[in-house]
Amino acid sequence: MDSFIDMKPQGAFSALLADQELTHLELVLRRSLIDDALSPIMPPTYWRDRLALVARSSHLSHTQIQTVHRLYLQIDAYEASNRALDTAPELTPDPIPPMPRAVPQQDLAEASGKRHS
Repeated sequence: MDSFIDMKPQGAFSALLADQELTHLELVLRRSLIDDALSPIMPPTYWRDRLALVARSSHLSHTQIQTVHRLYLQIDAYEASNRALDTAPELTPDPIPPMPRAVPQQDLAEASGKRHS
């Protein structure tokens, strides 16, 4: 009969592992959601699961908890901006304005009052 023992790393080792994971998540989450805003590499649910795993598997310090909350807020902001884009009415582009006609060089000289002999 196997029993599952949930062992959390503790002390300085736990803090170090959590710091490394959170630093990594800050870097890749931002790149995934912001740099690839039209189609993120990994969906927001994936990033939420990763953050929850860090929070469950480590004894986080106050600063680390703040980092986790900040990352959740980044995910929330990404999802809110995508919802706003999805619900925005489709914008039709303005028609292309006509190109101004080229003005011959002599017309420019006459307009400025300078005539060449």
